[in-house]
Amino acid sequence: MPAPIDPIVADLLSRLSENLQEDFEERAAILEFDANFPRRLAESLGLLDVLRRNLSGLTGVTALQIELDGQTEWLAVTDADHVRQHLADIHAKVIAEVDLKVALEEQYAGCACLCSLG
Repeated sequence: MPAPIDPIVADLLSRLSENLQEDFEERAAILEFDANFPRRLAESLGLLDVLRRNLSGLTGVTALQIELDGQTEWLAVTDADHVRQHLADIHAKVIAEVDLKVALEEQYAGCACLCSLG
């Protein structure tokens, strides 16, 4: 897919992971070619849809639910792939990856204290 028409869409898209960029391209193409929306509108709506479903896309922060030493813990991470490798090295198991806002609301009633992983 060519670069987005709107510079704001292009800027926001450049901040997303490759997977989310692919989701955007698919969604924008469906809106443009199947729903017959003008390309600029299709790209804007496609980006909004991707961000609606993946709020961590722009912040770069996600939450990992892990099991470590028989305990369930939650981690806020900026590089999930790097952290996954570290967790494997310390024999921790990743149970889920979710948007940080969802984890904060569902697990900590909207407020949590952060500390580093030993």
